[in-house]
Amino acid sequence: MPDRALRGWLAFGAGATLVGVWVLAGITDDVVAQEELSRSDPPVASWLADHRTPWLTPFMQAVTWLGSGWVTVPLLVLAALLLPVWRDRRRTVALVLAVSMGSALLVTVGKLLTVRPRPVVGEVLTTATGYAFPSGHSAQAAAAYGVLALLVSVRVGRAAKPLVWLAATTVVLLVGFSRMYLGVHWLTDVLAGYALGACWLAVVVAAAVVHDRLRAASRPRVNV
Repeated sequence: MPDRALRGWLAFGAGATLVGVWVLAGITDDVVAQEELSRSDPPVASWLADHRTPWLTPFMQAVTWLGSGWVTVPLLVLAALLLPVWRDRRRTVALVLAVSMGSALLVTVGKLLTVRPRPVVGEVLTTATGYAFPSGHSAQAAAAYGVLALLVSVRVGRAAKPLVWLAATTVVLLVGFSRMYLGVHWLTDVLAGYALGACWLAVVVAAAVVHDRLRAASRPRVNV
């Protein structure tokens, strides 16, 4: 029988997956049918395009790179090597790569299934190719900075843990906002990216912990 912690992680993984899939499915349905939540996309995009400011634009153009795989993948590998959650660094590297690469693959599948055009509202202030839904930068940010916060939080004291997660959440929100501000994503693209990235993060982390506990439980005990 699995212990209480193992059952907890199984419940966490299943619950987070169900919630993430439910949210993502709801947003996707609205986007495909062009109903409800997706109707807020044009007014939000227009408002942001009309309220761009000279001092904020360069900041958003820099922040948006924090959701790029060119930044997140090297950052995660470096963090896995410096802050392993297991003694075997290879397992931690495998964890972060599964989170990052898996979320990127799921985004690609989502884009090909929905083939949603990018916004044409005002001037586009950064380079973006391919379809819009879901936002790859938002999904990558949610997954990458979520697992990064996990790696850091297990190595710091209890008082610092909320600050670690607050910092990660701030980066994720800024990346998503930057994609809308720069004119390359709709609001629903960003929300769907968040749901996808967070859901995949929960699945991978829960699976890794469960696998680790089952592996430890299967080892023969040495009676002294």
